[in-house]
Amino acid sequence: MRSVPPRNSLVRETTQFSTQGRLEFEQKTAGEGSRAVEGEKIERAVAEGCVTSRHKKSQLRTRSTKPPRIEFPEDQLRRTFYRNHPFEKERPRIVMEPTGQTQQDWSQLTHGHGQVTGENVIRHQYYLMQNKGLSEREAYAQATSEFYKIRAREEMEAKSARQEALAYGARGLAKPFSASQLAAEDRALRRSTKAFAQRAEEQNMRSAMSEKMFAAGALPPSS
Repeated sequence: MRSVPPRNSLVRETTQFSTQGRLEFEQKTAGEGSRAVEGEKIERAVAEGCVTSRHKKSQLRTRSTKPPRIEFPEDQLRRTFYRNHPFEKERPRIVMEPTGQTQQDWSQLTHGHGQVTGENVIRHQYYLMQNKGLSEREAYAQATSEFYKIRAREEMEAKSARQEALAYGARGLAKPFSASQLAAEDRALRRSTKAFAQRAEEQNMRSAMSEKMFAAGALPPSS
């Protein structure tokens, strides 16, 4: 069973930084309601006593129903990171917010608590670009180097904890039900494949023996 990482839409989040209305989709959304379009008024003759209505040519045009593309500053950084680390999206994530604060200090990759994910790397990289004057490549190299050190420390801690638990008599966790069922299915397929191969070999041996006996005259020819 091949493991395939999920798409970026499952890990994409809104920006954690103040954009101050400078993004393209923010300007389009803000300008649609307040922008006054100069246009020539259209008048038509109506009968006496009727109410007239005047419209601008721009108001008679059908507006496009296509929504503006929402693109945050971190999206390009997110695409680059997950293209180089596709299986980081398979790691379980903690979606609970222990502090209830969405705006955090991203001057450091981690403050010693909480889960470290690819989103931490992306936001720390963007912070370095905006506040430290680093280029995208320099900020990426610095953020990922810190990320690799944290991942290596986590793997060593998990390995040490496993060895300590086994030394104290702990037993390994059983496979999940789905994994055990897939393993049983693989064993059954291997047994059936072996049985079919053995049956085909026996059939070939019988056919060869019959041909030899017929050639020696032990069997009468079929009329």
